[in-house]
Amino acid sequence: MDRAALLADEIHTLYSREGDIHVVLIYPNTYYLGMSSLGYQVLYHELNQREDTVCERAFLPEDGGVPLSLETGRPLSQFDIIGFSISFELDYFHVLRILKQANLPLFSHERRGNFPLVIAGGISVSYNPEPLADFIDVFVIGEAEEVIHEFIFEYRKHEIKVGLQHASEDPKRDLLLRLSHLEGIYVPCLYEVSYTSNGLIHQITHHPESPPVIHSAFVTEIDSLDTCSRILTPHTEFPNIHLIEIARGCGRQCRFCIAGYAHRWPRYRSLRSTLVCAEKAIGKTDRIGLVGSSVSDHPQIDEIAQGLVEMGFRISVASLRAETVRPPLLDALAESEQGTLTIAPEVATSHLQKIVNKAVSHERVFYVFEEALKRGILRLRLYFLLGVPYETEADVEAIVEMARGLKRIRQPYARRSGKSGKITFVFSPLVPKPHTPFQWIAMEPVKQISSKLRYLKKHLGMLGGFDVASASARLAEIEGVLARGDRRLGKVLYAVEVEDLPWKQAMRRAGLESAFYTQRLRHHDELFPWSHLNLRVDTRFLHQEHNKHHQGTLTSDCNVGSCRKCGACHLTAN
Repeated sequence: MDRAALLADEIHTLYSREGDIHVVLIYPNTYYLGMSSLGYQVLYHELNQREDTVCERAFLPEDGGVPLSLETGRPLSQFDIIGFSISFELDYFHVLRILKQANLPLFSHERRGNFPLVIAGGISVSYNPEPLADFIDVFVIGEAEEVIHEFIFEYRKHEIKVGLQHASEDPKRDLLLRLSHLEGIYVPCLYEVSYTSNGLIHQITHHPESPPVIHSAFVTEIDSLDTCSRILTPHTEFPNIHLIEIARGCGRQCRFCIAGYAHRWPRYRSLRSTLVCAEKAIGKTDRIGLVGSSVSDHPQIDEIAQGLVEMGFRISVASLRAETVRPPLLDALAESEQGTLTIAPEVATSHLQKIVNKAVSHERVFYVFEEALKRGILRLRLYFLLGVPYETEADVEAIVEMARGLKRIRQPYARRSGKSGKITFVFSPLVPKPHTPFQWIAMEPVKQISSKLRYLKKHLGMLGGFDVASASARLAEIEGVLARGDRRLGKVLYAVEVEDLPWKQAMRRAGLESAFYTQRLRHHDELFPWSHLNLRVDTRFLHQEHNKHHQGTLTSDCNVGSCRKCGACHLTAN
């Protein structure tokens, strides 16, 4: 669709004035995916609340054309600041594509003079921005809602100084040095990386005036933020649904999950604040989507669900923890006519549950499914990981056994209702992420993952009545390289996007191997590309959790404020 048609279908009131600082916020993928991101919408809103700033949006052009602002059609080069909101490693390629299509220099050191300042934030670059270090002027590490205002304040002070002609010979570097002192702000050109002869990182050195360690930005109270939808549109994954973030972070300590480590500790929006956020949707839509890393873990989730239904809203939720799903929430979902329940067991045996630190029994999944069926929620969606450490054939076969149990539970309800419903299994290769206990492990090779996928598709197909979806094992390997990659991958990204080389050829030309990043076991004393970033979880705790995965030992959930296990509460308080 063209700009005019997309804007005509939106319900919003944000872009209605002028400001001194012009920002374009780019989601480096399609409009459909970008506008499905609540974080992207919230940052757009935060910037447009400022009297001195006006923020427009841009996305990856689906026709391969020149990227332009959605609101005014202005080219990117006419903005003061270009901000990328990046959620996924595979969108790194799109960052370069957008800069190239906008006819802007790709490398940050080439953008001097009147070129826009290029910044980037989002979950993927928060835990490891290094593959994009050559192309981005400034990274926002962590939660951006508050630090972005400090960023704009410093930027404005700098522009006033330049306007008064009190700037040095290199005003951009002056600005970058000033920005580097803000918590959560990382300026990659102020840090140099050296390597050993075997390709490991030898040293990360910093400019004398920049901090040796960057601490992630952190919002202590989400009630203080209006983290809810600002623009409604039918052209998203959540068409005309008013999203409300009711939980941020997670204390479950699943060893593979970056959300539980990058946003430690868990915070919950209060019942009152949630209902106030919902009031913003009155007259616009009757649908509310509850967002969070673990929505059903919210201590007031039943009251929230019932309160929203009483206000006349239909509610929907993303993935739920089977252990904390209770009848009142299911009642509210059924009354809201949500037809699908989504659960992520991740693994199907107690053996692997102890390794990933996520224990969800078959019996509990069966119970939740049957309770949902009783209420007319006939569709179930289950997420599983493949390639977990110490995974055996029996662990994979146990997924098929769980499917048999689900089929037995579904049969009587299908006969009575005349509707079979749908059970979908979604499989994803485990991609080890930085700042998690699995940052030291090797990723399972593509060939082995593909073999497991073929087995599952065959045997679930033979059972009948199941849909199977899976992520690409080949793309997961590329994601794995970028997730734990270093600055040398900048050459690879450039070769793929600018010189149109295939990934493997680009890696060979750069003298790099995918296996170095994905198949290699790391030692606890290895210096990582992200070792100068502190996401507030003590590395010693990660070491302990890494050791416990070898032992198959479970760790209890966060007990916020009353323990010192991971150090996050202590580090944040100080």
